Amino acid sequence: MDISPGGLAATIIPHIPFIVFTAILAIFRLSRNASVQEFLTELTVVAARPVLGKPAPLLQSQRQFNREFGIWGPRWIAKYTIPKPTEPNGTDAENVTAAGKGKVYKIQEALGAAIAALGDGNDEYTMPDIQDVYVEWTGYRPGVSTWAQRPNLPEQEQYKKLMGEIDADSPTILFFHGGAFCLMDPSTHRFIVSELAHKARGRCLSVRQRLAPQGPFPAALLDALISYLALLSPPPGAYHDAVPASQIVLAGDSSGGGLAASLLLLLLTLRRLGIDSLHFHGKAVHIPSPPVAGVAVTSPWLDISRCLPSVHANAKFDIIAPPSPDPSVPITIPTPDFPPDFIWPTTPPRVETYCNATMTKHPLVSPLAARRHHWEGSPPIYLNTGWEGIQDEAEVFARRVYSAGSTVIFEGYVGMPHCFVIILPFNRRRNIAYENWGAFSRQAVQTAGVERRNHGTWLDKNGTLWEVGLDQLGMQGQGRGYEARHGRKEDLDDIKVERLLNEQREWRVRLEQDIRQKWKQGRPHPRRWWTLIEANQ
Repeated sequence: MDISPGGLAATIIPHIPFIVFTAILAIFRLSRNASVQEFLTELTVVAARPVLGKPAPLLQSQRQFNREFGIWGPRWIAKYTIPKPTEPNGTDAENVTAAGKGKVYKIQEALGAAIAALGDGNDEYTMPDIQDVYVEWTGYRPGVSTWAQRPNLPEQEQYKKLMGEIDADSPTILFFHGGAFCLMDPSTHRFIVSELAHKARGRCLSVRQRLAPQGPFPAALLDALISYLALLSPPPGAYHDAVPASQIVLAGDSSGGGLAASLLLLLLTLRRLGIDSLHFHGKAVHIPSPPVAGVAVTSPWLDISRCLPSVHANAKFDIIAPPSPDPSVPITIPTPDFPPDFIWPTTPPRVETYCNATMTKHPLVSPLAARRHHWEGSPPIYLNTGWEGIQDEAEVFARRVYSAGSTVIFEGYVGMPHCFVIILPFNRRRNIAYENWGAFSRQAVQTAGVERRNHGTWLDKNGTLWEVGLDQLGMQGQGRGYEARHGRKEDLDDIKVERLLNEQREWRVRLEQDIRQKWKQGRPHPRRWWTLIEANQ
């Protein structure tokens, strides 16, 4: 999407008549979503959808989002870069092992082992280099106005100010921003992350993970792992002291929520493989069990392929358009269909920006694909979702984690669009969700922990709250929330989900093989391969 003033104007102005028409109908509760969406919620949806539905060149969009927007208002920001650890040579690794730590694995070695263990033998990826990871320590700054300027202090002094506002036993939230794995930055999420820190009465470490398509899977996951290790074992020059795993909560929105789930799955898998010590800046860093106190995500994107029915069933409530207008028509081109530029299409070309087609069903790419036994030993997980395209995958994920014996707090908000806690700051239900998001993060690190329950909740615009069994999420007959949406037509049991995931992977693999073969034969300019494919169809 193009967020420049000219780009926004060109996209929104043609839709102004429809927006005004919708507003008039909504005032009299005659609009199509009036029964489940508040007035401003529905207007936000109809205004945001055309902006998000018009792909712009990826590099242009990245440059628009990944810049310094300024720091002001009630938030502390301390910028820091985690230096890349050097991989040990044989002698270094032997010295660490001799210190009584057992076998200590290299970071990339461990990541590769987990990918192989969770894959099907057809994994196609390139292990990225370890790089520096830019992060922002973020906290709440009380007693200042919305437009208060940031104090002119060194970054380490900013961190000390931040730490002066929180208790020693408060949560440390490792936060991953959303943006479809290819957009956004910690600077775009400062308002969101600082509010979460405030609600949780803690601090956040907001991560600038690598973006696709330049940094495809598993680059972002590797950066996430580096950030986690840096909390457990601060590298030289770090501002913070070591943070015990029992004080760490993984969090994120949208694709960042998916990355948080992937990092949890990676850590659980490493433990299951007996890989519980990683070499990090000359030390053997132990991965405990459980590896974190909890996971707290909002509108998590857990399935790269977006294969479940809610992608289309919830289209009218959401800001994200489905991959195709008609679910009965097979998809034959990647979506979104980004205009070509210097980073997309890639060389060789691929269908997905985030990964090769063979990896779309890999559990570390799409946590929805993980089996229930993969989640055994999970810490408590909080998840909220609306009536958005990713609702079904959120429900199936929550059901599987719960069935694996873990604590799950599931909150559904009727009629709410994707990332409603971010885009609807003045909405009453959004504020409830934010309070609960922060409260979970706080409770997860306390001695009493989070109480396990067997049900989740749905909340509608009128304030009516009802329960749904966690073992029934993704299934038919869940109560009024689904009756209002005319009911779920089929059970999304594990067999059905597996079939849909396989179907989506298969056509992507075929399409990627086709475009690569024609790309090799025709040797077109890398940014013209799609034109070549269309000409041959």
